[in-house]
Amino acid sequence: MEPGERHAVNEPGRWSLRHRADSAGEEPASVSRIGPGDWAALRDVRLAALRDSPDTFASTLERELALAEQDWRQRAESAAWFVARQDSDLAGLVAVFPVPESSPPTKWHLISMWVAPRMRGRGVAALLVDAAAGHVAAAGAQRLTLWVADGNDRAIAFYLRAGFLPTGQRQTYRRADSSEFDEEELVLELAELARGI
Repeated sequence: MEPGERHAVNEPGRWSLRHRADSAGEEPASVSRIGPGDWAALRDVRLAALRDSPDTFASTLERELALAEQDWRQRAESAAWFVARQDSDLAGLVAVFPVPESSPPTKWHLISMWVAPRMRGRGVAALLVDAAAGHVAAAGAQRLTLWVADGNDRAIAFYLRAGFLPTGQRQTYRRADSSEFDEEELVLELAELARGI
């Protein structure tokens, strides 16, 4: 998916997860890939995520409030970023980037997953992961990994339903402000997903 392309809940891609229907009378959410020109949207949804769920991210609101426009543009270039929108409102965020362990990379990593509280339980998380996994698969990768914080039970349950499995790897992440949290790694095997396993 290129920056600017949209993917609607009712138009699932090859890596489709099962999406819940939206409430009656509402337009479905859509996901689009964003680039450096969309830095303000990236900033707005990322700051909303940090305000809503400060304990689930590696960064802090204070740190990211201090970032300048150029920092946000560079961030948008550093990974494939996807935003979910309900009408014109930003409703979610996710990013993926290749792990440079082989050439071409066979493993990508998912970061910054977040869905606005008003949109939770309505298929937006599945749509974001669907777009991210489709992008990763199109790049020829075989695995998509992520770290999820202990205690983030809703996210853990979602990822397991989506086909991610624990790798057995755990770590304690220390933020720049010296706070820390424990997390576990999960993996989605894209080849198995493609075969319907």
